[in-house]
Amino acid sequence: MPTVTVDRSVTLQEAATALEDKLGSRYEVSTHGSGDKEALKVKQSAASTATVHLDRDGDTTTFRVHGGGLVVSRMVNELGIAKKVAAAILEAFTTAPAS
Repeated sequence: MPTVTVDRSVTLQEAATALEDKLGSRYEVSTHGSGDKEALKVKQSAASTATVHLDRDGDTTTFRVHGGGLVVSRMVNELGIAKKVAAAILEAFTTAPAS
């Protein structure tokens, strides 16, 4: 399960918009839940899905990304779409050091 922690408070909608921008139109991003149970669903196809849970603690947000599907496809999705989603989150919410 990929986990990304960023040093800012990120809203569910900010995360959804960032993922849509980074992943492109081939992916469908939807929001679910509220309060302490906020999550995003990312879908590339019926068999390629991931769930992103957001945990905010002050000025820090932790994204926990899980591959979706049945047992076999979940393992494949952990190595595929879940890693791609985690990389998109990291790229969207971290800044490169100034050179």
